[in-house]
Amino acid sequence: MTGRDDETEVLEWRTARAERLRTSEKSWLGLAGLYWLKEGENTFGSNPKCDFVLPACAPPLAGSFLFKHGLVYLKPAPDVTITCNGGTVPTGPLQDDQKEKPDFLELQCLILVVLKRGSATLIRLWDKNNPARLQFTGLNWYPYKPEYRLEARYEGYAPYKLVKQQDIIGETHDTHMIGKVIFTWEGREYKLDAENAGDGGLFIAFHDKTCGKTSYPGGRYLLTEAPENGRVILDFNKAYNMPCAYTPYATCGLPTPDNRLPIAIEAGEMKYQDNH
Repeated sequence: MTGRDDETEVLEWRTARAERLRTSEKSWLGLAGLYWLKEGENTFGSNPKCDFVLPACAPPLAGSFLFKHGLVYLKPAPDVTITCNGGTVPTGPLQDDQKEKPDFLELQCLILVVLKRGSATLIRLWDKNNPARLQFTGLNWYPYKPEYRLEARYEGYAPYKLVKQQDIIGETHDTHMIGKVIFTWEGREYKLDAENAGDGGLFIAFHDKTCGKTSYPGGRYLLTEAPENGRVILDFNKAYNMPCAYTPYATCGLPTPDNRLPIAIEAGEMKYQDNH
């Protein structure tokens, strides 16, 4: 695509992104809680005396999570109905979000799942009636700028570059960077490490000089299509906010020091709200 076709495709992509945030019950805008599990029993419900206090649609005591030797078990309270992936709750340990098929628990208007982040094990909570999603009116974007659609050189690592990556909740992860992209902006070369996006394309977390001014302070993300013959298109018009731009309950991976650009990328998604 070139010219107007590129702009049309980007604008359609932006519209679809906003629509997913608005309609999905597991939207980042639907997040309503993030709870750190302690070893042993962790009660949850709408009663303020519970270890994990849930929104008012939950029973006063909905049940408890038993956290033992890194595994999480669910014990519903008597006469409380909780389903798991549309069926019965397993008697064995719950599958966390890093597994191929996580166990999503449904309780009234709520969805819960176990998270693994570094050394932490947590419970993530969505509220289908969360006002942040129901009152969502759209995202903020820079105008489309064709000059920010760049052809970059791609150099793969053999087999990968292992880096320590911090996330927004203070955990550190081992991250596999499969290669780097090298692009030229205003006569100078810059490079960014890239992860495998899972579909042959690249996933890039970056920070630039707009962060904290017109874009989200923590940085932004960018997806690409699969590199071909050592080349890949970087379309910064599709740079988008990490989930923690919309909610305090996300666990975003932050850009590594090597992915902090000394230039302003005035393209893609801008701040969602002034306090984010």
